[in-house]
Amino acid sequence: MGEKIMDGFPTREEALADFFAAWEPMRRVEHVALDDAVGRVLACDLASRNTLPVVRASSFDGIAVRASAFKNGVPDASGWRPGADYVRADTGDDFPDAFDAVVMIEKAAIGENGSVTFDDDVAVEPGSGVRPRGSTLREGEPLMSAGSIVRPTDLAALAMGGISMVPVRAKPRVAFIPTGSELVPAGIKPRRGQNVDANSLMCKHLLIEYGAEPVVFPLVHDDPAELERAFEAALSTADVVVVNGGSALGEEDFNAKLIEGRGQVVHHYIAAVPGRPLMMAVVDGKPVVNLPGPVMAAYFGSEWCLQAVTARILGIPVRRHPTVRARADAAKASIPKMANIARVRVTRDDEGYMAHFLDFKAGELAACMTSNAQRVSPLGEAGWDKGDVLDVELLRGEEFIEKR
Repeated sequence: MGEKIMDGFPTREEALADFFAAWEPMRRVEHVALDDAVGRVLACDLASRNTLPVVRASSFDGIAVRASAFKNGVPDASGWRPGADYVRADTGDDFPDAFDAVVMIEKAAIGENGSVTFDDDVAVEPGSGVRPRGSTLREGEPLMSAGSIVRPTDLAALAMGGISMVPVRAKPRVAFIPTGSELVPAGIKPRRGQNVDANSLMCKHLLIEYGAEPVVFPLVHDDPAELERAFEAALSTADVVVVNGGSALGEEDFNAKLIEGRGQVVHHYIAAVPGRPLMMAVVDGKPVVNLPGPVMAAYFGSEWCLQAVTARILGIPVRRHPTVRARADAAKASIPKMANIARVRVTRDDEGYMAHFLDFKAGELAACMTSNAQRVSPLGEAGWDKGDVLDVELLRGEEFIEKR
């Protein structure tokens, strides 16, 4: 028996370039309420519809006065009365046009009878302590650009600008079809010969993170007719179709054959492990991905392929995980002709960060999926030695790294 072929496959970047050249994304625009816009991608540039302050406003908590009363210095205000000689004007407040300046409340003591005593160093001129019209925002002033992802702080700017309905790019609907006669849904105790469908939940929420709207189909058995029915239903309802499993050369790997018979295969097998048998195709003008079934392979394919497809449809860059430099706690070999993803447990000690590479083939699959970091080896790398310092991508915040 021969060894697995590791030569002649396109890189992830080459495969995606060819895939993207084979289909054009259909972008739809919808309007959502401002309160529902966080995480959505703006469909067009937005400018302010409001001018703030509308007229003018107080710069701080104080009292609004007539500057003319101070032309000869600090006046005797023992006979002043509220409403006639001054009014209260708190930060951001408008006040009657009869007054044209504001004195800080810390420099004006108001008596019980309404009289005022000013500090001796108070200096007042027309406009003192007053924010002019439009000093916060002006009508027509740019707020956000198309392609921006709306954050909670952006809502404040949009609200100030009078935006109540936000034009956003519609989320691509991604059909996810889990396949395999041996699979049972999560929550069902597997019997002999069965395995748990972990990918549907994982990939559903990865797709949500990427900005897609996942449509997860019920489990489909390894039956060509059943697979074809699910595939046709997915094509009719989704922008992207993902078939999970059956992508290699096994006896029941029907999915690759089904896709080959329905459309244009762009690539089958990529220089990325685990998950070499990933297939990219175009059927009825829609992108189709046959994602390998093993959990780590499904995860890696989701990260580099499904995320890129979603990002292209939304017109946004692929997200980047933050990285740290960490010392490898043991030597490890890699496959030079493949981009190889490894999950990593990062800890820290007095010298910095330490990286422990997990092995999903050696009983550590669950530990891999819950680890706090990962690393994708570059092509040409044969491995590393203990103590080598490597860049690793954090999957949880740096503040959660435990000290050994």
